[in-house]
Amino acid sequence: MLSVIRKLLVKLLNDIDAGNSNITEEEEQKIISMLSEITDNRMSKYQACQYLNISRATFDNLVKDGFLPEGKHQAGFKEKYWRRSDILKYTPKSK
Repeated sequence: MLSVIRKLLVKLLNDIDAGNSNITEEEEQKIISMLSEITDNRMSKYQACQYLNISRATFDNLVKDGFLPEGKHQAGFKEKYWRRSDILKYTPKSK
């Protein structure tokens, strides 16, 4: 499966480099969103709440009770972040 993904991405890159890409602006946005979602595994509390479909209060309680990990700090930013893989690992059974 990964070889298929690689071939498609290489074809897309080659088309872009050659100026042969017939991708619409809407398709560009979809590609950017999808690739960003796959490659950027960091989520804010707001994004994590949306991903889990829970309120911020519920999220805070799940963190407090140990069902979800504590967020991490990044230098230069006030907000904590969570890794998608950590969120998935600690997702409550009811989801």
